Amino acid sequence: MANVKQFVTSALYDHEMPTDKKIEVAFMGRSNSGKSSLINRLAGAKIAHTSGTPGRTQRINFFVMKGWYIVDLPGFGYAKVSKTQRDIFGQAVEAYLTERQPLIGGILIQDVRRDPEEEEFMVQKWAFDRNLYLAIVASKVDKLNQKERIERKKALQEFYRVPVFLVSNRTGEGMDEVRGAIKGLGLSI
Repeated sequence: MANVKQFVTSALYDHEMPTDKKIEVAFMGRSNSGKSSLINRLAGAKIAHTSGTPGRTQRINFFVMKGWYIVDLPGFGYAKVSKTQRDIFGQAVEAYLTERQPLIGGILIQDVRRDPEEEEFMVQKWAFDRNLYLAIVASKVDKLNQKERIERKKALQEFYRVPVFLVSNRTGEGMDEVRGAIKGLGLSI
């Protein structure tokens, strides 16, 4: 199948987004949470740009998969841009999350070593309010020993009150569970 697992477009406004009505799953999280690395690992190809500098994703990026789109949203938190620019992409993300019709859910990625903050809970509330699927993925689990993994998973599940997938973008650990969650939405990956 041609045009599978590749970048399609970058947008800030609805008229710049794909119009083919393919289902969309938004990938969200703080800058430097590992969103782009997770997208690349799931796609099995380097389709999303990764950087050691947080805040590089400043537009809504669409990647075509097998009949659906991964949508990489700008990270919340740190970004080396003006407040005006940050406000522009913040408004674009908010409009996308609240109004976009092909959107059926999201994957919230966070560093396993941190506790969720206001933005993570806002994402969870957004999904609840729109009655959309949301998976919580805790990345960088390879940086923890076994005891720390158990403790962090328990703590994060208490914060979110839902199951949390522990993953390592570096080793591939936990990717089968994330793929399973996406397949559970009726999507091919």
